Amino acid sequence: MLEQLLVDRPYLENKYHKTTEPFNAFARMAYHGWEGDPATGLDDREMAETLKAYVDALPDTAHPVIKAKAFAFVLDHMRIGVDPHDYFVLLYNWNRPLNGVTVSRWSAQVPMTDASKEFIRAYSASGDVAVWMDYDHAVPDWGALYRLGFPGIRDRAAAFRAEREKNGPLTEAEAAYFDGIAVTYGAILRLLCRLRDYAAGCTFEKAPLISDCLGSLANGAPKTLFERLMLIYLYFMLSESVDSYQVRSLGSGLDRDLERPYHDDLAAGRHTAEQLDGFIGYFLMQFSAIGNYWGQPLYLGGTYPDGKTKVSDVTMRILEIYDALGIFNPKIQVKYSRRAPAAYLAKIIDMIRRGHSSFVFICEDNVRKTFLSRGIPQERAWDFDVKGCYEFAVRAGEFSTAPFYINLLGSLVRALARCNDSDIYETVEAKYFEELTAVFEGGIRAVNEMEGMLGAVNPSNMLSATITSSLERARDAYHDGAEYETTVMIAGGLGSAVDALMAVKQLVFVRHAVTLGRLKEVLAENWSDVNLRAQALALPQKFGCGEPESDACAEKICRFAASYQGRPNSRGGVWKMTLHSARQYIELGKKTPATPDGRLAGEETSKNASPTQGMDRQGVTALIRSALATCPAQFTEGHGLDAMLHETAVRGEDGMAAMKALLCAYDAGGGTTIQFNVFNASTLHDAQAHPGKYQNLQIRVCGWNVLFNNMCKAEQDAFIRRAEAIV
Repeated sequence: MLEQLLVDRPYLENKYHKTTEPFNAFARMAYHGWEGDPATGLDDREMAETLKAYVDALPDTAHPVIKAKAFAFVLDHMRIGVDPHDYFVLLYNWNRPLNGVTVSRWSAQVPMTDASKEFIRAYSASGDVAVWMDYDHAVPDWGALYRLGFPGIRDRAAAFRAEREKNGPLTEAEAAYFDGIAVTYGAILRLLCRLRDYAAGCTFEKAPLISDCLGSLANGAPKTLFERLMLIYLYFMLSESVDSYQVRSLGSGLDRDLERPYHDDLAAGRHTAEQLDGFIGYFLMQFSAIGNYWGQPLYLGGTYPDGKTKVSDVTMRILEIYDALGIFNPKIQVKYSRRAPAAYLAKIIDMIRRGHSSFVFICEDNVRKTFLSRGIPQERAWDFDVKGCYEFAVRAGEFSTAPFYINLLGSLVRALARCNDSDIYETVEAKYFEELTAVFEGGIRAVNEMEGMLGAVNPSNMLSATITSSLERARDAYHDGAEYETTVMIAGGLGSAVDALMAVKQLVFVRHAVTLGRLKEVLAENWSDVNLRAQALALPQKFGCGEPESDACAEKICRFAASYQGRPNSRGGVWKMTLHSARQYIELGKKTPATPDGRLAGEETSKNASPTQGMDRQGVTALIRSALATCPAQFTEGHGLDAMLHETAVRGEDGMAAMKALLCAYDAGGGTTIQFNVFNASTLHDAQAHPGKYQNLQIRVCGWNVLFNNMCKAEQDAFIRRAEAIV
């Protein structure tokens, strides 16, 4: 079947957007490739107009019910399609059509104090923070979906409702909660039946299998590998593209989730191994074709409490299929420990050094310690979910929002504005932490106000029905119905902040190359003194070089940031912290003036927990020493380290052993997540000059992969600078 997939691949790549036309991955859902069958439903304009009229006329006032009815309207009137080149159905109206009539309307009604409004306005404009209401970091209870299927999820919610009603009438909020779930899952089942019947009317070879699969899902739990894959795909598409809740992991360990149905299918003679591999390949191609800029995550591997590995033959099949397809989306998170099978590690490392950089290693033993530090029971900490870029959560029990991004460099700009020539370095540093305190305190206050309305702005009907604690409490899972409701501060620019503080100390107070006042003037003129800038860039005190003074500074900043963990949020939970940047290293950097580290106004800041591009000049072992000095496991939501290796250093058996040793050393020192780029500067220079020769050159960025050709020149230049510094 993989041979047939190669035939179908050009068609699949055009399923969600036409590859011959311009494409903006940030607006990936705003496109269409296959048009579906116009006779089956509305186009986007018709859907928007009729949906608005429908919602405007609804008499209901409860937001979960309004959203559920809008969701049902979309599914009942959605254009659909089944294609001879694919085993997975087409859902046409997938650009979050509900947002205009529910989420966007309701978010505009969130009450906030004037102080919080002014904090967001001022600190966003200066590039210190980015703040928004986040509902894009959800993982459903995949186990419940596999056990019960869509009908069972609906029926279980009805049973919880009936049990609650035995104790008396439901409150209005409780009734709306259960009504929202009933309407939502009723619509899903009707859509499944509509898709089943449509496929039954098709005559191409794949159609009967597709129809049977959809009929099975309409009537119960998935029983085969193909049915389980179709369920994952449909849940993803309906949740992320209609219900406005990103699905931040495809399964809870996709290899483990597929292992039993894979072998059951073989034992029953339903399909051959080649056919099963084909289903997996077509499934993976859906997410490659969708083209999410940030990538769609799934994770593999891990260990059981008795120390046995979860890596199986299915794990290796997924990796082989992924390798053969040469894709980088979905992105893959790899649970790693010293008990990981050698063949598993060798396969992944070999793929990375051949250019498949869409992997991140999750050091599961150290991550587990972060759960235990929060008081999570050992049995829950053992089997955690990995989601997003490389964050982690209690499986089926924790929902972490990510509404607050912090630029650790920005507070130094504010601190320097308050400094004068009579200050000593310790005063500069103290003012830096005063400004950083204002950022943390103001942001926590503002987000707590916003999140008090999270469940009203975007009720999570589809998600809530999968979560047992939510059903028990009759409370929205993403807002306050889960066991653990956490809010995350996301900090980037650590390397830039350290380098800038060290530059002030060295240039002004140690070397006396410039006064503080003059340095401020030079920065205000965007580094008008080029010789002074050259000195700043050449300083040896750079984070990522294993230099003790810089590493001590980084540790101090990290200890300060981590101290805000455990603060109460407004959803009955606590705040967490991660050193991660997403694209804010670019977006906040655009607003940040020139800084003492030699950075020009508007340039990007350092990413994640990593050094400034080009400043890690002492090799990867020094980089790891610096990273470990920040105590990665103290961050309860994540700590992302980006490492770059020269391709000559990882060749052959010695190169394989070197990469394994690096990973082992990072894990042994307490690291939590690490990801690699492998290339050299000459390759990147040539790719920039001759992009046609490098159509498939991948770059790992923060927590996802992009094609080098799709990056703007400034981003390409930054990676080239870092590649030139590899030793």
